[in-house]
Amino acid sequence: MQKLERECRVFARYLSGVDPSSYLVQKYGDFHEQLGASAGSDRFDEFLVRVASRGVFWTTLADGYSRLFRKSGALRKKLIVVLALLECAPPSYEILDSVPTGGLAGSVVRLAGISAKFLAAAIAGTVLFAPARVWMSARER
Repeated sequence: MQKLERECRVFARYLSGVDPSSYLVQKYGDFHEQLGASAGSDRFDEFLVRVASRGVFWTTLADGYSRLFRKSGALRKKLIVVLALLECAPPSYEILDSVPTGGLAGSVVRLAGISAKFLAAAIAGTVLFAPARVWMSARER
């Protein structure tokens, strides 16, 4: 359970910028007990989740890679579960539902920043994780 709690805390900070409540951590654990978000994942998926749960920086890189090459992998599934839980629990739902200020100009600037961050994460994640994927695939043969 300690591993799942760490995952939940890191993923919640990555997605919302706040620590999850104990209720949210419990529900994340319950989800894994009942359905198992890692079911059907391979060694590389497990590796990505392990790396991503080290901290927000690593989650950013692993998610950047996963968005391009592992869209239905375990990491993306776990992030979706945490996001769904965050959207239903205070105080994180207030943060996720808030409308940013700044109008059109602010939206354009935010979109440019988010796009630049994703591009950097995708490039760095690919440089880090593509060789690991190739290496793990070669070892499985």
